[in-house]
Amino acid sequence: MEINRFWKLIIEAGLRDILDHEDWAEQLEATLSRLRADEIVEWNQYFDRCAADAYTADLWGAAYLINGGAGDDGFYYFRCWLIGMGRDVYEAALTNPDNLADVVDPSKDAEAEIYAAAHCAWMKVTGHSYEDPYPARNEHAELKGEMWDFDDDDEVQKRLPRLAALYRH
Repeated sequence: MEINRFWKLIIEAGLRDILDHEDWAEQLEATLSRLRADEIVEWNQYFDRCAADAYTADLWGAAYLINGGAGDDGFYYFRCWLIGMGRDVYEAALTNPDNLADVVDPSKDAEAEIYAAAHCAWMKVTGHSYEDPYPARNEHAELKGEMWDFDDDDEVQKRLPRLAALYRH
């Protein structure tokens, strides 16, 4: 599998609907279940790499602002949502997290728990269970950038002015 196919499968799963991300995990699992087991593992490795690449202090600040707070788990679910939004949104956010102002809905959290969809699809395809070793997980990532005070209005305004306009009145 190559990266373009990874992103194509996200589109096929229909994960871009910001208003209906509650069903993303089921949709993604169904899409991935059509693949061979080795392809699911490769897809999951790309997913983990994308989540690691999005592990930045400024994106964490954006997640904190958008979701009204974000601890470790919340920031991971935000990065899952970001991947689920597709390549264009993902890459624009990595370039500048303030670009998320173009796609967020202030009335909705930007989180999606899709991290286990590939594992579930792999189990379905192979007949394995949760107790069996899954060959794809690699969630280790180093935070990029220097942490800053997400509650400091001046700092938020400086780093994320468009998002601040949407979320801080």
